[in-house]
Amino acid sequence: MKQRYSISEMAELLGVTTHMLRHYEKVGIIQPEVHPENGYRFYTVLDTRRFNLSRLFLACGLSLEACAELLASPDAARTERLLEAAVREKQLEIEKARVAMRFLNNLRSLYPHLQERVNRVWVENLPKMWRLNVSQMEKAVLTPELRQQREAWLACQPGVYWTSCIRRDTLRDRKTGPIEYDFGLMCYESDALAMGLRQTPDVEVVAGGDYLVTIHEKSDRGAFTWEDIAALTQYMQDREIRLHGDAFSHILASRCVDGRVYNDHRVFLKIYT
Repeated sequence: MKQRYSISEMAELLGVTTHMLRHYEKVGIIQPEVHPENGYRFYTVLDTRRFNLSRLFLACGLSLEACAELLASPDAARTERLLEAAVREKQLEIEKARVAMRFLNNLRSLYPHLQERVNRVWVENLPKMWRLNVSQMEKAVLTPELRQQREAWLACQPGVYWTSCIRRDTLRDRKTGPIEYDFGLMCYESDALAMGLRQTPDVEVVAGGDYLVTIHEKSDRGAFTWEDIAALTQYMQDREIRLHGDAFSHILASRCVDGRVYNDHRVFLKIYT
């Protein structure tokens, strides 16, 4: 005997809404039978199983459209492409979760002692990094290809983060007033490769090794100035550090005190010893 369900009965059985079932019917995943005489629509066990399979596909990261295609009559090659794309997307999610855990744990250990480190300078050994420059100062300079790359990189946050880059030649001038810098995106090379980013001609490879690191606090709304990194430049001057690369800066924390905003930035400068 064929088991038949009204739409409300099927929704009750599967724990979903009738609105959802109608949507799945619209995209072709379930197909109710229609009584030839009275036009009454009813669903069967066949529909419940197709619906449940599509929900499994969705839980694995496939789109509803991909689910509908898999439950239609795709050829073997198309099925392989759909499943391969879903696997790649899930791998990216895993890598982003791994990076997010590292990012959050780093902040958890850093935040309680953040203010103690403001204007202190220390040395850290950092791995090789990639950088995608997308602006001069805060003004975007984007070709269509660079715009596409920016979107791909932004999809990989928090493995990718915004940074300002102060070039080596600029640092050697050590003037006063505003600092010239480029604004772009940065990540560890290992994270970039794990998340599937490509090393194109627009991607700059930043050397790993020893870096001078400091944290500076900024509360005014103007451009970054030499005074903002005075602790770093003074450290270099006192120790006669002349062989160095570019410097990079990114935000670590922000807070409001008595209506005033304070941002804490991490600055790291490549040195050669």
